[in-house]
Amino acid sequence: MVFLNAPPEATLTNWRPAISPKVARSYRYQLAIWCRRIVVLATLLIGGLGLASSAWSGEFDEYAIKAAYLYNFAKFVEWPTAAFASDTAPLMICIAGENPFGDALTTLSNKLVENHTVVVRHLPAATGLDKCHIVFIGRAEQSHFKSILAKLAPFPVLTVSDIDDFAQDGGMIGLVEAEQRIRFNINLAVTRQANLKLSSQLLKLATIVN
Repeated sequence: MVFLNAPPEATLTNWRPAISPKVARSYRYQLAIWCRRIVVLATLLIGGLGLASSAWSGEFDEYAIKAAYLYNFAKFVEWPTAAFASDTAPLMICIAGENPFGDALTTLSNKLVENHTVVVRHLPAATGLDKCHIVFIGRAEQSHFKSILAKLAPFPVLTVSDIDDFAQDGGMIGLVEAEQRIRFNINLAVTRQANLKLSSQLLKLATIVN
């Protein structure tokens, strides 16, 4: 441990601690490590989708990354005004049926998307989903996900899933694992039918399917 004596008061404004080059390199190394960690966490939970879909996926839990995707999708989708009871009404992210996320979604609760506070709900019976803004349908619901989509079709609800060929089969955003990365497909026709507007930034990162 390095102990530094306080400088005389008269020279306080010009004082700099005398640190050996070895200690300085150690400080810079530790600072670089912490900066990297902060950047990664900010990217996954707050930042853009680009890095969240990159090789960072190999260093984090699969569903922690998918939870970050749900939050990012919320920031790049525009719902019709009528989808919210007021300008500050909550933005509901719902899990239909079995919840594969564990505690990963707790990081999203109380975050903001514009003026809307994010509220996460798990709906095991897959009922009441029309009150949600985003609905995630897990792989365990593969045998009946199309019936869930049919019920949601009249409503402005963004549907997301990691079921194989989800977007090709009528879902809106399908999460796909490829080359140790998580990518996503978008069925643009279905999102338009639901009166949802997707940002061009989001579309540039997606594979568009119909």
